[in-house]
Amino acid sequence: MALQLSKEQLSQIKQQLSATREESHLVIFKSVAKQGGYMHMITDYNTFEQLKNSRPNIQMEIVRDIIPVTDNLAYWAVAQDTAGHMDPKDKNMQQVAMDIEQYTNKVLKENKLPENKLPEA
Repeated sequence: MALQLSKEQLSQIKQQLSATREESHLVIFKSVAKQGGYMHMITDYNTFEQLKNSRPNIQMEIVRDIIPVTDNLAYWAVAQDTAGHMDPKDKNMQQVAMDIEQYTNKVLKENKLPENKLPEA
């Protein structure tokens, strides 16, 4: 994992995540494919509702509502934010995508959910 945060940065990010709960809290949801596979994802509640309404053919359900703010969630948020500001052709994009997957799995584990299966490297 390439992300390195100081204790101060980590604390600040966790405070920001806690503060944003007022607008829209973070949830873990499960998206089920027609072929039978599924994947857990993390997003804010408003985005989940938009996704669910815009994709009625995909089964989505919240499996953890109002997830706790932890160090792993803070790292996930930084990786998500980094990816959102990168050019998809950036040579570091693959590493950031792997960071997102790894921190997603750490958050899933903290919330006693099965980890997503990562693609073979």
